[in-house]
Amino acid sequence: MESAAGRLELRRGDFNAEIFSGAGRGKAAAAPNEQCLDAFLRSLISWNLLESGGLMLHSSGIALGGKAYVFPGKSGAGKSTLAKLALKAGAEVISDEINLLRPGPRGWRVYGSPFWGEMRAGGRQANWPLGGIFLLKKAAATSVLPCAPGEAFRTVMRCLVNFSRSAEVSAAALLAAGRLLAAVPARRLGFSKDSADFLELIG
Repeated sequence: MESAAGRLELRRGDFNAEIFSGAGRGKAAAAPNEQCLDAFLRSLISWNLLESGGLMLHSSGIALGGKAYVFPGKSGAGKSTLAKLALKAGAEVISDEINLLRPGPRGWRVYGSPFWGEMRAGGRQANWPLGGIFLLKKAAATSVLPCAPGEAFRTVMRCLVNFSRSAEVSAAALLAAGRLLAAVPARRLGFSKDSADFLELIG
């Protein structure tokens, strides 16, 4: 991925794209399969979000009571397990794998995501105000505890999706993560794979 002066070039073994963001046009050559389209969209949307002060985050996201709650974590953290529990209990799942966050005049919002993990649902075009960020911890009993700012920042940076090697884009990622956690401090959620009672604690 390379970007300069309104021009973005995305390259991988199965696609090559040139996009002129200011002009709203571009061109692309890509392999005709779902995996290629998914990779292209991840590259494009992650860059677009960072350019606008937002970020793409490896996380589970649920909508409850008109707000979105995001649970960042890498593979094995329990994102899909938590999402399935929430869905069974009546909450809406935004995504069990990647969520799209963007700041606005009234605070951060979470947008419907086309990227899914185990659940492979379709998602929907909608957005919600961000109600909370929770780092995941598998536990025997449900709990919500404070989280050290440094730990939260490291987790968000590990889970932030950024395919660019540009110093400018990396700086934008650091800035976005810092602003996100300054606006919505993260907490630690201990949850059991057998219970959705965490839904009563996150609001």
